[in-house]
Amino acid sequence: MTKRLFNLVLCVALLLISISSTAFSEPASPDQPSITLEDGTNHIVDLINQESQDNKLMIFTRSYGTTTKPPLVPTTEAIITNDIVTAIYTNSTNGTYIPANGYVISGTGNKAPLISGFKIGDSITTSFPISVYPAQYFTVNEEIVPITQVNAGRGAADIVLYLPEYGPATKTNPWGMEITVDGGSVTRIATMTQDTSGNWLDNNSSIPASGYVLSIQAESPFFAKLNGTVRIGDAVELNMNNEVLVEASKVGYDALNPRTREDNPGGWDDGSNEPYPGHRGTDQLIIYDNSYGAATGTNPWGYEVVVNSEGKVTQVSGNNSTIPAGGYVISGHGVKASWLSEHVSIGSSFKLLTDKKQTLFLFTPESYLDKAQIGIDAAKQKLILSKQQFLDINYNGMEQQITSAQAALVDLKSQIAQGDFASFTVQFAELNARVEKASFMGYESRTVDHRSIWIRPKETNLGQVQQHIAKLHALNINSIYLETWWNGFTIYPTSHPLAAQNPIYGGFDVLNAYITEAKKAGIEVHAWVENFLVGVGSMAGPVRSLKPEWSMISRQGHDYQDVPLYNTQYYFLNPVRPEVRDFVSEIYKELLQKYKVDGLHLDYIRYPDAGDYTNDFGYDSYTRNLFKQKHGADPIDLHPGDNLWQAWVDFRKNTINEFVYRISSEAKKLKPDIRVSAAVWPNYVNGPEFMHQEPKDWIAKNYIDQLFPMSYHPDASSVATDSLNSVALANNKALIVIGVGTNLGLTKEMLLKQINESVAVGVSGSALFEFESLFGNEYDKALLAGLYSKPAIVPDKDVLTSFKTIISEMQRKIKQIYVPLNGMDNDKKYVKELEQLEKSWKDKKSAGKDAKEALKKIEKLLERIESDRALNIEVKKRMAADLNYLETIILVYVSKAAH
Repeated sequence: MTKRLFNLVLCVALLLISISSTAFSEPASPDQPSITLEDGTNHIVDLINQESQDNKLMIFTRSYGTTTKPPLVPTTEAIITNDIVTAIYTNSTNGTYIPANGYVISGTGNKAPLISGFKIGDSITTSFPISVYPAQYFTVNEEIVPITQVNAGRGAADIVLYLPEYGPATKTNPWGMEITVDGGSVTRIATMTQDTSGNWLDNNSSIPASGYVLSIQAESPFFAKLNGTVRIGDAVELNMNNEVLVEASKVGYDALNPRTREDNPGGWDDGSNEPYPGHRGTDQLIIYDNSYGAATGTNPWGYEVVVNSEGKVTQVSGNNSTIPAGGYVISGHGVKASWLSEHVSIGSSFKLLTDKKQTLFLFTPESYLDKAQIGIDAAKQKLILSKQQFLDINYNGMEQQITSAQAALVDLKSQIAQGDFASFTVQFAELNARVEKASFMGYESRTVDHRSIWIRPKETNLGQVQQHIAKLHALNINSIYLETWWNGFTIYPTSHPLAAQNPIYGGFDVLNAYITEAKKAGIEVHAWVENFLVGVGSMAGPVRSLKPEWSMISRQGHDYQDVPLYNTQYYFLNPVRPEVRDFVSEIYKELLQKYKVDGLHLDYIRYPDAGDYTNDFGYDSYTRNLFKQKHGADPIDLHPGDNLWQAWVDFRKNTINEFVYRISSEAKKLKPDIRVSAAVWPNYVNGPEFMHQEPKDWIAKNYIDQLFPMSYHPDASSVATDSLNSVALANNKALIVIGVGTNLGLTKEMLLKQINESVAVGVSGSALFEFESLFGNEYDKALLAGLYSKPAIVPDKDVLTSFKTIISEMQRKIKQIYVPLNGMDNDKKYVKELEQLEKSWKDKKSAGKDAKEALKKIEKLLERIESDRALNIEVKKRMAADLNYLETIILVYVSKAAH
C-alpha cells in the first residue's frame, strides 16, 4: 500500500466550501461544488456530509463518520482514493466504508445511474479541497505530512519518525532535513549544510527524551515544501493511529510482452546491440503474461509483482519471476521498482488498463482478507513441504500459528460483513504477524552456525553498550565484527603519534566495553579494520594531514576517490610505501597487544574501484618510479591492452597480497589462536584487475580463516550464486560467511531466503550489514522466529565441540523427525554409526590424528547413506548435508593445523 499522501486536486474555485456543515441544492452558479469525471463532464454535488436524500449526488468524508448509512432508496456509491474510483457498491446493506484518505460519492434515485457508470480505475476530481489523512502523519503550518517509517533507516523519499527508544540520535546522512519537536513545538531544524571545507554535514539530530525527530529525505516532495518554511517555535501535531483501509494507485507501463527492439526501444542496449534481460530498461515498467514464456528473464536489479489468474497479487519482490497461467508479472526497474515496492502489497487487486497503457492496483478491506488467506495458504504449503523434506523445524508451533491466523480471519470476515471497522487494522496486524511468523518458522536453525553482525559503534557509555549486547544476545548472535579502525581513527585510546581516538567517544573506551560485555554474553568480538582507508569526507584521521605525501593518487592527480552515490570523497593511503604498511601494522599490533579480541577482520583490503580506468589509482611519484625501475615504463602511460598493463595490475595486486601475508602472520605470531578474516567483493573474476583484490591467493596460502563475500543484492539467487562461487574458491581452506544487506530495504522473507539458500550451498553462516538497519527494520523478529531461533556456536571457535554438536544434532533428528515421519525404519543403525564417528575424535590433544580419522569415517558413512535403498531420498539429502558441513569444518581445521 502507498505511503504517499493523497491530496485531491484544488480546482479553480472562487469560494471555499465548509465540508462539515453546508448542504447544497441544484445551483445555477458555476462556483458550486462539482466533480469532474474522466470524460471531462462536470456534475454538481448536491449535498456534502448531510443525511441522504432521494435523487441527489452526495459526497461523504470521514467528517461524517466511518460508513454511510444503509440506504432507504435505490443507491449506488463509489469509494474514491487518490482521485481514483476504488470500489463501487449498490444498495449496500450496511452502508459504504468512508476512507480517511478519500471519500465516498453517493447517488440516489435518478443520480444512481451516474455512479453505476463509473469504472474501477476511473479518475475523478473535485472542484474543492478535501482533507485526506494517511495512516500516520504530522501537521505543521496546516500541511499534512505522511510518516512512512518509524525508528527505521531513512531511505529514498522516506519521512521517518524517530522516538526516544530508537537511541540518542537519528544517525542519518546529510541528504534531507530534520525537525526536532519537544512539547509540541519545533526546537531545532537540521537541513543539508556544508562546513567551511565544503563537506556535507550529517543531519544526525539528537532525539529529545520527551519528544521526537521528524526526518524528511530529500527526494520526498515534502522536503521542498518544508525546507525553509518551518521555523523554530512552529506547532506540530502528531497522529499515529489513523485508520487507512483503502488505497488506489495507477502508473503507466512501457511495454507488454516486449520481444523486439521495436516493441520497447528503451529495453535495448545499444552498446551491445542486444536487449537488456527481459527487455527491461532503465526506470521502466514492463508487463508480462504467460504468452511471453515461463519466466520474465530479468536481472536482479529490479522489483517484480506476481498476479494470479484471479487478479490478486500473490508475491512481491524478486526478479526473473515465474509467470502464472492466466496471470501477470509486473516488473519494474529503478524508479518504477521503487514505485512497485511502495504501492503494492500482497492481496492487492490488479487491473491492466491497456487503453490508457496504465496499471491499476487497489487495496480495500477485502484485500486484507485476500492477503491473509494468501499468506495462510502459503504457510500451509510450506508446512506440508517441510514435512516432506524432513526439515528440522517446530511443526507444532507452525501449525498453531496457522490455526490461530485462520480463526482470526473468520472474525475479520464477519466484521467486514457487518460494516464494523473499529480496530480493524490493529486486529489485522495481529493476524498478519501470526501468518508471517508461521512462514518464518519454516526455516531451519542450525546449532553450529556463524551468526555475525557488523557494527559501527557509536555508544559513549557502558549502559548503551550493555543495551546493544543484550539485544544481540536475545537474537542469538554469536560474533560481533566491531569497526575498530575507521576513517583513520581508533575507537580506543591510542598512543600512536599519527593516530587518535575518534572524538565522538569523548574518551570512552568502547572497544573494551564491547569485549567485556560480549564475553559475559558468550559473544565473540572481532576487530573490523579498514587498512588504508583513512578518511571519508570531512571525517579523516590525523595521518592524512600529518603525512600528505602518503596519499594514494589517482590517474587524474587527485588524492581522493569520488563516491557520487554518497556525494563524498574517500581518502586512501598508498600501500606501496613501506612506511605506510609499517604504520598500519603498528596500529594493529597495538590493538592486539592491548585487547583480547577474537579476530582481525580486514575490510577495504584493496585499491579503490578502477571503474573504466580513466581514473584508477597508484600514480604518485614514488609508486611510478618504483614500477619504472622494475619494468622500464611509467605506468601513467599504460592502458588496458598495452604490453605492460598486466604487469601494472599485478604490481598493485601483489602489494595488497603481500600486506595480507604480513598482517596475518604478525597477528598469529602475537596471538596464535586469533582468526583472520576479510570482507571482499565476490566478483572473483574481475576483482583482481578492477580492485587489485585477490582473495583466492590469500586462501590458497592459508592466510585467511574466514571469508566474508559482501553479497548485497535484492534477490536470493544472486546471493546464492555468490555463496556457491565463494565456497568453490575457498576449496575447504577457509569458512565462508555470506554477507547480506539489512540496509537494502529487503522484505523480511527475502532476507531469510538469501541466508537459507546460501546455507544450502555450503556457507558456514551469515553476516548482517548492519546493526542499525537490522533492528530498525525489524529483521530481528523474522530471524528469531526461524533461522536464528536456536542458540548456535561459532563453527571454528572449538572444532571438537562443533564436531560433537553436529553429530548429536543428527542423532536427535533421527529420533525426533526421520523415524516419526517414516523417513527411516528405526533409529538404531545410524545412531550407532554416529556414536562410533563421535568416538573417533577423542580429545583436543589428539586432534590432528583423530580429525583425519573422522574424515575417513564421514566418507564411509556418506557412501552407506547413499546406497541405502530403505532410506527416504529426502532423509538422505538431510543427512548428507549435515555430514558435508561437518566435513568442511574439519577439512578447514586440518588445513590450518598443517600450515
